[in-house]
Amino acid sequence: MSSPGCPYCSSSDHESAYRAVLDTLQIMGAHPEADEDRIVELLQERGYSPSVAEKLNVFVPTALGWPLLKRLGVEPFGGYFIAYDEADEEVQIPVSSQHYFIAALKLAYCTLEHGYSEDLPLQVYEHVIGRSAEINAVNKALAQDVSVEGGTLGPLKVLRIRASDLLDTVVG
Repeated sequence: MSSPGCPYCSSSDHESAYRAVLDTLQIMGAHPEADEDRIVELLQERGYSPSVAEKLNVFVPTALGWPLLKRLGVEPFGGYFIAYDEADEEVQIPVSSQHYFIAALKLAYCTLEHGYSEDLPLQVYEHVIGRSAEINAVNKALAQDVSVEGGTLGPLKVLRIRASDLLDTVVG
């Protein structure tokens, strides 16, 4: 199953990450009130490792929010995330190295371009982007009548995953 007309969603080297994103969407959509710990637990019950479950929990909402932020005139952080190493030093992790993020981002762009689908219905999209720290920050600004157009967001700081776990680019 892939979004109609989406050339990225059927790519073979993208398939495993895409399936994991779909599982995450299904879980987040079915459990909109679940906290991060519960989402990670539910992903692990589906067979994902603790590390992969954490990545999916963080990256899927963030990636789904990026295209919406761009439409609002907000420039998301510039190509990397911040994670911390074992000495609690900041490490820049390239966005492009995160398969789950890229799979979710491609699905988000395909959805906004071609419409909601069985893979990503409107209600699930709304629940999942509600978990995005970036979307929540922009929503707070908009609620205070602050213009966000032309704004930028700093890099996402990933607190629940060590940098060494993010530097491992193997999907699985």
